[in-house]
This record gives sequence, structure tokens and C-alpha cells, in this order.
Amino acid sequence: MSTAASRQIRPAGSAGFHLNRRGRFLFVGIPVLVLAVLAAAAAVFFGLNGMAPAAASDERPVGTVRSVTVDYGDTLWTIAGRSAPEASRNETILRIGELNSLDGADLQPGQVLFVPTAG
Repeated sequence: MSTAASRQIRPAGSAGFHLNRRGRFLFVGIPVLVLAVLAAAAAVFFGLNGMAPAAASDERPVGTVRSVTVDYGDTLWTIAGRSAPEASRNETILRIGELNSLDGADLQPGQVLFVPTAG
């Protein structure tokens, strides 16, 4: 009779598995912490933690630009000298190349180029 009386009858479906506070932290808290650390590492790795300020970008200000039609005998050197005489010609030539997506220095008469203006 003592064996039957010592047994407790449990309702169907109860497993007898209960988590205390420490167990809930192990099964819920630690995975959440791991995911938070992984998300922060991914943000740092992929650069999502903030963009560089606009002043730190490598792009030059657009400034004023005008269009010029290439004549016979014109070169990037002469066009750069006419469009921005007080600026460095090499920098002006590079800027003309950027503005017009030029692959080389070959120009065709009648070609229209965008050039930076002086000022």
C-alpha cells in the first residue's frame, strides 16, 4: 500500500519538466544575447553603423559647367586652358574626363563636351 500511495497521479500531457529562473535564462536569454552580438558584428562588418559625413566624401563639388563643341585641332589641353585658365590644366582635364565619361584623349570635331568653368 505504501508504493501505491507514494505514487502521484499526474494529469495527461504534463511532462514534469519545469524551468526555474536560471533555466529560462539559459534557453531564452543566452540565444538572444548571441543574436544581438552577431547583429552588432554584422553591422560593423557591413558598414551599417553609420554613413560618412558628406564633407568627408571623395566627390568634388559640381560647380558650374558649360558645354563646348570641339573644333578641328582642339585637344583636351587647349579646351582645359580656355575653360578654366587660372586652374591647373591637368586637374581640369581630369574633370572634363569625369564629366564626359571619356576613355581616352581622342576628340572628334563636332563633339560636345561638358567643361568646368572658371570661378
